[in-house]
Amino acid sequence: MGFFFNDQFKPTANVTMSLGLRYEKETAVDDNNNFGPRFGVSWDPFKSGRGVIRFGAGIFYNRVLLRTVGESIQNTLGSQINFSTNTIGTGATDPRRVAILGALSANFPNTYASVDELRALVTAACATVIAPPAPCTPNTGFTTGNISEGGTPIRSVDPDLKIPESYQFNVGFERELFSGWVFEANYTWNKTVHLWRDKNANAPVLPTGFNDWTSWLLANPYSILNQNGTTRTYSFALGATNDPTGVSACSFTTTNTCVVNLNSTNGGFTAPAAASTGNNNNATGSPIGIATTAIGRFRPDQTLADEASRIGSLGNAFYQGLILEMRSRYRKLGGGFGASFRFAYTLSKTMDDGLNNTANAEVNGDFSREWARNLQDRRHRFAFSGTFDTPRWLGRLKFSPLFRAGTSAPFNLGAGGADRNLDDLGTDRINFSGDLKDIVWRAPGTPVPTALLAQFSLQPIGSRSGNLPRNSGTGPSFFTFDLSVTREFKFGERMRFRPVIEFGNILNAAVFSYGSAFIDFGVTATAQNNFLIPTRTYRQRDIRLGMRFDF
Repeated sequence: MGFFFNDQFKPTANVTMSLGLRYEKETAVDDNNNFGPRFGVSWDPFKSGRGVIRFGAGIFYNRVLLRTVGESIQNTLGSQINFSTNTIGTGATDPRRVAILGALSANFPNTYASVDELRALVTAACATVIAPPAPCTPNTGFTTGNISEGGTPIRSVDPDLKIPESYQFNVGFERELFSGWVFEANYTWNKTVHLWRDKNANAPVLPTGFNDWTSWLLANPYSILNQNGTTRTYSFALGATNDPTGVSACSFTTTNTCVVNLNSTNGGFTAPAAASTGNNNNATGSPIGIATTAIGRFRPDQTLADEASRIGSLGNAFYQGLILEMRSRYRKLGGGFGASFRFAYTLSKTMDDGLNNTANAEVNGDFSREWARNLQDRRHRFAFSGTFDTPRWLGRLKFSPLFRAGTSAPFNLGAGGADRNLDDLGTDRINFSGDLKDIVWRAPGTPVPTALLAQFSLQPIGSRSGNLPRNSGTGPSFFTFDLSVTREFKFGERMRFRPVIEFGNILNAAVFSYGSAFIDFGVTATAQNNFLIPTRTYRQRDIRLGMRFDF
C-alpha cells in the first residue's frame, strides 16, 4: 500500500519549486514509518533560458526482498519450519514436483495458518502422483535437516528488521555555452542505512576471561570416549606455521593424547569421531574441525549443530560523486555528414560494509570492521558516446560508438573459505605485515612476488580475525569500446526498414576481472604462483545482427 503527493509551483518567473511526500507500507515487515519527503528547486540565474541551477533532496526506501523474508513459514505456535520447493524432485518434469507445485499455484495467494495445513496440501498432491521415481510423502519439501528440534530455522530474520532507506541530495548546474553545446555539472550525495546483512545467531559464545578461542583452546583440552572405553584427548598448541597436517598421530583403540597445532595451514573442517567396533571411518579430524567440535557446547542453541543464519538491518553504504558532462545536439556538419557527441567524466567514491543483503562479516555480526571501498568503486570514470551520419557516397551509414574507461577497483583477499575464527562463516581474512599499497594485481605470466608473499600469513585457529582490511587489494583498470552501425531504408512515407550490426568489445581487448572480486591466499605452490592474478576477463568480442521494420 502506498500514496504519493507532489506539487509544483513557480514563486517567480525564473524559479520552479517542487514539494512531495511518498508513503509505502510493506506488510511483510513490521516497519510502518516509511515517509519519504521530496524537495526540488530549479533557478535560472541568467533569466535567458540558457542556464539553470538545480537542487533536489529526499528520503527513499527499498522494497522488501520477499525471497529473503519468505524462506521460513511461521505456524500458529510461533516456531518456524523450513519448506523449500527446491528439494522436491530431481528435475522440472519429476511428477512429484509437478503435482506439488501445481497444488501450491492453485492455492496462491492464500497462506497457510499452520504447518499441518501445508502438509495436508502436500499429502493430497502426492496422492495424485502415479509411479513416482522416489517416495512422495507428507514430509516432501520440508527440509527437516535444516531445522533444530526447537523449530529454529537455518535462516530467519530479526523481529525488528527495517526496510533499507536512503538519504539523497543532488545539486547541479547546466549552461549552454554556445550554439548546440551544453555543459553540465552535478554533485550527488547518498547515504543508505538499514541495509540487510547476515549473521550467525548460533555462533559459540566465548566464555569470560579469554581474549579469543585460541587462548581458551590452549587452556582446555578436548576428549572423546571411544566405544571400548579408551579416551582420545586433543591438546592444543601453537606449533610451526608451515605445518600442512596439524594433528599428531592418534590411536583409536588406546587412551592417548593427540596434539593439535593451531598454527597449521590445514584448511579442512573434518570433525573428530569416536572409534567404534566395525567402523572403518574412525576420524582423527582436522585442526579446524576438532576446534569447532571442542567449543560446540557454547552454542546458544544446543539442538542445532552449526550455523543459524539471521538477517538483520546491520549494513550501511555511502556514495558521493561529481559528474562533468559536455554534449552537443545533433547538427549537420556539411557534405552530408552529421553528428552528436557526449563526453562525461565522473569523480566518485563508494563505500559499504557488505557485498549484498546476505553478506557476512569476518567477525560475526561486526560490520563496523567491514567498512571499505565498494567492489565497484572506481575513483575516475570516463565515457564518450555519439552518433555519426555519413553521406550517400559512404552508404548513409550511421555509426554509434561507446567508449568507457575507469581506474582501478578494489578486490578482497580471503583465506580460501577456511573458518579459522570458528564462527561457522568462511569470510576470514589473513594477516599482512607490509604496505597495503603493494597489494596490486598482476598479469598472467609475470614473476611471482615472493617478497610480497612473505608478508602474508594465516592467523592462528581460534583468533578473532586477521589484520588485513576488507577490499584492500588494488585491481586492474577497466575499458571497453562498443560500436553500432545501422542504415535506414525508406519505402514511401510510412514504411522504414533498419538493419543493424553491433560490435561488443570491438577491439577484443583482454580486460581483466576478479569475477566475484576476491582472491584467496594459499600456501601451496600452485596457489602462490597464481596469487593476485585475475581469474577471468570481461566479455570477448561479440557481434549481433538485428533488423527493425516500422510501418
